[in-house]
Amino acid sequence: MAATAEPINVSVPTSLGSREVVDLSSSTLNFQLLENPQVSLQQCATKFGPQLVRSIFEKLAEKNTTATFEVVNLSDDIIGDEGARYLQQGFAGNKCLKQLLLPRAGLTAPGFHAIGDLIGDCPSLVECVLSSNVCDAEGVKGDFDKGLKKNKTLKSLYMAGCRLGDEGIAAICPGALSTHPALEHVSLAYNRLEHGAALSLNKMLHANMALRYLDLSGNALGPQGAKDLVVGLKENKGRLQKLSVAQNTIRLAGTKVMVDFFTSPEGKNMEFLDLRHNYTTYKGMVEIRAQLKRPLDENTQEGWLLLFGTRQLFINAH
Repeated sequence: MAATAEPINVSVPTSLGSREVVDLSSSTLNFQLLENPQVSLQQCATKFGPQLVRSIFEKLAEKNTTATFEVVNLSDDIIGDEGARYLQQGFAGNKCLKQLLLPRAGLTAPGFHAIGDLIGDCPSLVECVLSSNVCDAEGVKGDFDKGLKKNKTLKSLYMAGCRLGDEGIAAICPGALSTHPALEHVSLAYNRLEHGAALSLNKMLHANMALRYLDLSGNALGPQGAKDLVVGLKENKGRLQKLSVAQNTIRLAGTKVMVDFFTSPEGKNMEFLDLRHNYTTYKGMVEIRAQLKRPLDENTQEGWLLLFGTRQLFINAH
């Protein structure tokens, strides 16, 4: 039986002046602590701050050791750009870190640049969650793009709700997202993407060999964006297996072109396609379901999900 590491418990200060006990030998660093219903979300979010991150790495340096954390969960902790830079410095060259969870951590563009450096310097990182940090297009340019290009191990990248816009997608899709050799899942949901983003996404779809799941939910690609995106899907040659274009106002015209692709020989490898909440309208649903030979009438027992063997097509009238 393998021996367990002796705990290395230290007391570190937080940004609000309290102290927390941290086991420096642990494989998990988790400070998403929302268990007390009497404490507000704002109090939880600001309790630890960048001071805690800085203090942890200072304690590690004092003991002449490196971090063994495989999972770092700072979700809902506002560490800001300062905390992101401490993470980047502390994990430079680290071979243990596999999962970095930083949604709603108060990062802006400088924080994203720091995390980009971290991604490039961590050869074991496989998942990075950066959703709901408003970095705008500037955040994914420069150091972030360079770091992502340098990385060879990342499999899942969440950047939902970062307000990237078409400009941000134009910056990162032809670069790191096109060439990454291992990245299988990318979430770009709720990023204010319009139809122009489809042309940048197509460059990624054409070149990327690893991507299997792309989430574009909650944007505004519109009918033209959907039509343009199908061009990229065809150029992708069936490597992408899961795609969400839900809540993109693609309307009936866009929904039809996506359904046509899904049911075509070129789309046969698509295992999951979500087209819900796109203003397809009830009349449009009747038309599409008739085209699919799955009529929408009082006898049907199918709802939003249409199964084609094991393949899934989600579609509704709203």
